[in-house]
Amino acid sequence: MISWRVLICISLSLMLFACGSSRKTASEGGIIYVDPAHSGKEKKDEYGMLKAKYAGYLGVRPDHITNIALYKFIDSWMDTPYLWGGDDKKGIDCSALMQLLLDSVYAIKIPRTSVEQFYARWIDKFRSTKHLSEGDLIFFKTIGDNVVSHVGLYLDNGKFINSSSSKGVSIASLNDPYWSSRLVGAGRINLSLLEARRK
Repeated sequence: MISWRVLICISLSLMLFACGSSRKTASEGGIIYVDPAHSGKEKKDEYGMLKAKYAGYLGVRPDHITNIALYKFIDSWMDTPYLWGGDDKKGIDCSALMQLLLDSVYAIKIPRTSVEQFYARWIDKFRSTKHLSEGDLIFFKTIGDNVVSHVGLYLDNGKFINSSSSKGVSIASLNDPYWSSRLVGAGRINLSLLEARRK
């Protein structure tokens, strides 16, 4: 027959093992939340995976991926189908993607269409791709006589994010003959002119 002392020891051991966990949590008012130190590690791991993923797409080292907000936005929209006039996850066109991206990541509001974006007075335009840097808009002529009919946002190493009719939201290369032959120019948002416009 097991003594009451043995039963107490077994019960205490079970309680200790049942409550033990490698994931530190605390309870407050019936809500369980993860220890902040642990969630920080999770964020670091998430960002590390995001950096590795997009470094692979761009052909750069992971430490080149520094704008986490930009790549989190891109990751949430990747593979969304193209839809002319669309502006949500069911389908989105190129200029709506740029409008949402710049607003979400940089809190910059731009016009809706690629033509309006191209002709905006607060965009400094240039032709040479040598001067491109992350966040520059890139404009293309893909339809007939239109001056501009497509827009993307430059990332790094000749790559840009866009929403194309063939691939939806995807990363493309300026070295691709299709894009290089249709390039009109690029534009860098001039924040001082944009602020003056808002006043």
